[in-house]
Amino acid sequence: MGLDLSHRKSFTQDWLRSNIRYLGNDRFHSEASDACLITRKGLPRGTYTLRLTVENDDPDNEAFISIEPVGGGNTSASGFRIITASPGGCLTLPLQLAQRSRIRIHPTRSPGAFQAIWSVLPSDPVASLQLLRQWTNWTAESPPVSKSDSERQKVEMRQRFEQLLSGKRLRPRRKSRTSSTQSERNADPEYSHYLELIEPELKHSSEQIKSWLAMNPDSPTISILIPTYNTKSDHLRACLDSICAQSYPHWELCICDDCSSQSHVCEILTEYAEQDERIKLTFRQENGHICRSSNDALALATGEFIALVDHDDVLADDALYWIARELQLRPCSNLVYSDEDKIDESGRRSSPHFKPSFNIDLLLAYNFISHLGVYRTETVHSVGGFRIGLEGSQDHDLALRVIQHSGIEQIVHVPRVLYHWRMHEASTAIDPGSKDYTTKRGLRAVQEYLNHEINGGAESAVATSVGPNRFRCQWPLPEQQPSVELIIPTRDKVEILKVAIKSILQLTDYDHYSITIVDNQSIEPETHEFFRELKRNHPNKVRIRAYNKPFNYSAINNHAAQKSTADIIGLINNDVEAIHSDWLKEMVSQCIRPDIGCVGAKLFYSNDTIQHGGVIIGIGEVAGHAHKYFPRSSSGYVDRLMHTQQMSAVTAACLLVERQIYNEVGGLNEKDLRIAFNDVDFCLRIHSRGYRNLFTPYACLYHHESISRGTEDTAEKQQRFLKEITFMLNQYDVFNKGKLPTDLFYNPNLTGTHENFTINKELENVRDGLREQQRKTSKVHYYLRNKSSQS
Repeated sequence: MGLDLSHRKSFTQDWLRSNIRYLGNDRFHSEASDACLITRKGLPRGTYTLRLTVENDDPDNEAFISIEPVGGGNTSASGFRIITASPGGCLTLPLQLAQRSRIRIHPTRSPGAFQAIWSVLPSDPVASLQLLRQWTNWTAESPPVSKSDSERQKVEMRQRFEQLLSGKRLRPRRKSRTSSTQSERNADPEYSHYLELIEPELKHSSEQIKSWLAMNPDSPTISILIPTYNTKSDHLRACLDSICAQSYPHWELCICDDCSSQSHVCEILTEYAEQDERIKLTFRQENGHICRSSNDALALATGEFIALVDHDDVLADDALYWIARELQLRPCSNLVYSDEDKIDESGRRSSPHFKPSFNIDLLLAYNFISHLGVYRTETVHSVGGFRIGLEGSQDHDLALRVIQHSGIEQIVHVPRVLYHWRMHEASTAIDPGSKDYTTKRGLRAVQEYLNHEINGGAESAVATSVGPNRFRCQWPLPEQQPSVELIIPTRDKVEILKVAIKSILQLTDYDHYSITIVDNQSIEPETHEFFRELKRNHPNKVRIRAYNKPFNYSAINNHAAQKSTADIIGLINNDVEAIHSDWLKEMVSQCIRPDIGCVGAKLFYSNDTIQHGGVIIGIGEVAGHAHKYFPRSSSGYVDRLMHTQQMSAVTAACLLVERQIYNEVGGLNEKDLRIAFNDVDFCLRIHSRGYRNLFTPYACLYHHESISRGTEDTAEKQQRFLKEITFMLNQYDVFNKGKLPTDLFYNPNLTGTHENFTINKELENVRDGLREQQRKTSKVHYYLRNKSSQS
């Protein structure tokens, strides 16, 4: 249901507004000089990060941040003032709570309109200390020499925070554009940690590789295609050296030079070819651009598979070894792709892209496969090789055409960084818009894929460009709109329900829908008066059904779904709020696609941070919401908050599914999952039937997070919650690790603890995830214990 899937944790985002009126779209109006935002409850002692954006007409506007202890003790409130005009837009401030405290924010100095986004999130002490160092100038009071480094840091943190609260008005520091850009490129401490401590432990030794090669004498030859044109000499040598250094020996290098005008290119290529007979060369007599030169390189290939490498990029020395292992494990593969990162002129690696398993909707949004991509040679020939006229997006186009001739089990992901993409001033690795023509050609490739996929005279989906090399596919609705029944369980709290119902009725521009409110024993007169009002004013749109049994979210929805005759069932929480008129139209258009199961929306907390961007299986013990607490404006990890994509699960706070599919899997599990995780289980059962669950960011709503039910704060509720966790582990804990497996559409190199897509720092957790995803089991059966091979 619409529950925070990590509410076994003690921290939740829950704010009250005092003398502040909400105007919509992040806009508010301060009604008095004491207007404020305040946490509903005290936050536990610890370190936190406050993110705050405030915009109004006052360039010198001040916000006042107050920390107000609650409970026993005589500690008084303390706080600080800060100028809200920030060069970076968002202020990031450290908070240290010595005891449970409420946070109060006075966002403006005087009444008036303003825009604001805010959140307070737990942080680790090291991160808090780094932030404190940015905001304070500090002269250390020398601690005793006997103190350890951790004790010294505690002293420094305490003294710096006291300085923060000293009453001095804070102003964001400005950085020069040059130094900021340089530091952004070089500062990647999380990835540096990964490269130093995690990646080396995931590699195989030379003895292991030799042993595997001896046991696999039939492993395939891989032909590496490189078109060259006026490549910088050091870049070209680095590229060729990385191939010659491969630990996997069964390769050939097929290079076509596209009539380079700089003589050093031919000289370097000839030099390398003379040293290794596996290197084949052909030289064009006229410049034909990348598709013609790639086809000429393809003509040289004799290997069973081809690998696409750009002339200035670098392969990891074990790249082909890991690809070959996957091809031996899955010999029917047509396309294998790996993770990648970027490399600068000094050889520094940064910006890793840890990718999901094959995800056609995400691939239609942007080319996440490209590097390293390895294709079955026969299939590439059968689709016509590289298409002239698609230069700049030829890899994206080729991937889409190969996929049209492949089953989902023939498209394989290797979750290891095997490719290093060169960053230089003209490269799209730095600036996706550096080659403007690529977007137009990418759009053509996507649209032609969509045109090819239409069924029996049906209207094709329409692709549009939404950014450099970023696309949106809009699926048509039939002339006869499918009927939709929105099921909304509720019990009293009519002020919350009114927001949900009125926003849907007033905004929704989809005509063929109805609302069923399932009343779970409401007793407040105001609630029943609202029901009567709805019956009077919307007799054909809204119905009220009674459910006179103890609260069971699954049973309530099943009760209404069993009586429904609609084409599509919508599971909607009573604490959501529609924002845009086209939210339902977007969800229905996705829901009626032939292979789609559940469709979920992009949901925001009241403070305009992300509540739901899809569900990630395996976060914590069971699952978590992708990108939770990210700012509403954030594009997410590699733009994944901005694009439609397949997810293993989505939240039932706002979920659409065809009624036939709902009934096919037996609805929600009302016996074992009365309240929590029923949506996750429901989605995984639908996934196991071969349907694809989708997240669409083009349907946006607020979700005011289970306000009507409260939190799991009693012994009875906590016991029930633990039973529901145990059920999920019994059903889906494939490796008996005390957690669900790493999500197919996530990556084992990303954190298994938080929902923020940071890099995984736990070596054994990464190893477990790699083993889980390497199992020789179908993607459809990936989450089922009794279908999984643990080889």
